[in-house]
This record gives sequence, structure tokens and C-alpha cells, in this order.
Amino acid sequence: MSANWAEENLNTIRTLMERASVYRRALAPISIVAGILGILAAGLTQMAGWMGKDHFAGYWMSVAAITGGIVLILMYRQASKAGEKFWSPPTRRVAQAMLPLLVAGLVLGILELGDLPAASTDSIRLAALWMILYGGALHSAGFFMRRGLKLLGWSYLILGSLCLFCQESGQIPWLNESCAHLVMGWAFGVNNLIYGLYLRLTSEPRETE
Repeated sequence: MSANWAEENLNTIRTLMERASVYRRALAPISIVAGILGILAAGLTQMAGWMGKDHFAGYWMSVAAITGGIVLILMYRQASKAGEKFWSPPTRRVAQAMLPLLVAGLVLGILELGDLPAASTDSIRLAALWMILYGGALHSAGFFMRRGLKLLGWSYLILGSLCLFCQESGQIPWLNESCAHLVMGWAFGVNNLIYGLYLRLTSEPRETE
């Protein structure tokens, strides 16, 4: 049993490494779509004049759910087009690496929704914590891909930490509830869009793979 488990793990890791450039190219449209949706979601709040922490967690958790659903559809279509299984061993391995920190982010959002004593009462703080957890999840997934995803994860970890520090210390007065939606749009919209465009522009041609 242990021998089979070790062999399966080795085969999964080998597949991930061999197809790193393919997965990198496949990640480009996913990041672009996620980035566009994040920017549109932030823009909608500005058009509606919606500022402050009212329903902040619920709104962005809904945006994340919609974005996640669309991303899964894109991943399924990519797998079908390539003649591969959607829930393949490599996909499971990446999902398992990201899941703990994504669940932690979900729990923080649920606490905020329930207005429980342990909940964060500040939208900027919640956004910063989400950035940190999302960055950690990306960094974990980056161990199975090329280093670009790990670097993106580090950027979220650093930016989230800086945002949290500035909010807690009051070093930047304008970083308050009124710009919380813009912070989310910048973090999860603009950053993902830039990364997706970078992947698209630097992807290796199919014939070289």
C-alpha cells in the first residue's frame, strides 16, 4: 500500500513538472477573468456610492463564489479540450495544497457575516487578512508549478502585511472604510489581471512543448 502511494505521488509530481508550461498557459485566461471580475465588482460599488463595512464580507464572498464557479467552468473546459480528466491527481494535489488557507479565509468571512465577537470589525483589516491567506494558498500551489505563482503568492503576503500594518498603525489616514472596496478591487482584480496578462505574453508557443 505504501509503495503504491509513493508511486502515485511520484507520478503526480512528475506530471506536474513535465506539464508546467501547459498549466502556466492555462492559468493565463483564468487569472485574466478573475481579475476583470474583481475590477468590475469594485467598480460597481463605486458607481452605487457604496462605502463602509455594511455587507462588505457578504458582498466579496459572493463575488468570490461567482468567480470560483466561472474559474471551475474554465478549468473543466480546458481539461475537456485537452482530453484530460478534470479532477486528475495533479489537480487534486494543487487543490489540497490551497484548501486549508482558503478555508481559513472563508471562516473569517463567516465570522464577519455573523457579527460574532471574534469577527474583525474593520473591512480593511479583513481585506488584508484575505490577501495574506490568498497569498499563502498561491504560494502552496506554486510548489507544483513554476516559480511565478510562488512569487505572486509572496506579493499578496507582502502587500497584505503592509496593508495590515498601515491600517493598525494609522500611518496612512486615507486607508479606511471608505476605500475598502477599492483595496479589494486593486488586490484581487488588478493584481490577477496583470499576472494573467504577463502569463499570456510570456507563454511558450505550443509547438515548443
